Amino acid sequence: MRKGLNLIFSLLFGLAVFGFFFYRSGVEEVFSVFANIQPLYIGIFFFISSLTFVPTVWRWGIVLNAHKKTIPFLSLLKYTIVGYAVSYVTPSVKVGGEPLRAYMLNKEYKVDLKTASSSIIIEKFVEFLGGVILGLIGFALFFSLPGINILIKLIVGISLLIGFVLLTILYYRSVTGKGSFSTLFVFFRLNKIARWKNFVYTIRGVEKHMHKFFAESKKAFFLSFLTYLLYMILVVFEFKFLLLGLGIDESLRTVLLSITVAGFVNFIPVPAALGFLEAGQASLFSLVRKEGSIGFALSIVTRIRALIFVAIGFSLITYFSGNRIGEKVSLFGCKKKNSSKKGKG
Repeated sequence: MRKGLNLIFSLLFGLAVFGFFFYRSGVEEVFSVFANIQPLYIGIFFFISSLTFVPTVWRWGIVLNAHKKTIPFLSLLKYTIVGYAVSYVTPSVKVGGEPLRAYMLNKEYKVDLKTASSSIIIEKFVEFLGGVILGLIGFALFFSLPGINILIKLIVGISLLIGFVLLTILYYRSVTGKGSFSTLFVFFRLNKIARWKNFVYTIRGVEKHMHKFFAESKKAFFLSFLTYLLYMILVVFEFKFLLLGLGIDESLRTVLLSITVAGFVNFIPVPAALGFLEAGQASLFSLVRKEGSIGFALSIVTRIRALIFVAIGFSLITYFSGNRIGEKVSLFGCKKKNSSKKGKG
């Protein structure tokens, strides 16, 4: 009940922020941006957006191969889109759909949950590491912008520093086999609670897989990081063509800043970063071009793209759920037939 109320409150708050920045950007100005839309460039934008899933799937495949698990590319693509869809509609900092990814991998390919979970955590670790590095570049560019309050610059800089430190600690403790998550559970004595004991045991199993990967699969770790670089190149082209599709030819600096803003607002615990994505982009383009309407329009198009993949993701979830139910019904029917045969004998 409380989680439901928190979700409703965050959505309402996000809608309020959305409405405020829509009004502040100028309703007519936003629609005038869409009046200059370039269909060819928008089409290229959507194509590149589809390609951005490829490096993520490739990275996950590399990690799974290091775990001696070979899974077809299309299956991993399916699970990745499903995870994206669920994460997008939950206020869980881009990780709300990851348990479902592990569950689907376990059900369809019999990969044990510890291996599946550790592979996803490692894949996300590489993603967050790359995100922090990009954030540092973005921060350097952000710091050079005139008219930004020094307090805001400090908040962004400290946030990035904290993120980098936490990732460094996680990597160090994984390499040394000390564990990070289970240590926190023990520190807060959650392992003493009966219902948490099995979960702590599972976490330790996941950490063993992570230790083995970071300590023995350095080549795989390096290759997985290269996939993030490929992802970033695609995202740069994605945002560049999106701006061209809106009739705006912007510099690489503005493109990188826009990407940084989009990544930063994803850490705000509001589903789809509703309102905050618009606020961030509108504020950025107000500083860069004195036209917040461009940033707001950019946010709307990225939302449309995201909602298309969310729809695909939930369609895949429905199909997967239908197959699970079908298998159970089929199995139940076989049991009934077997029992009836025994009865006749």
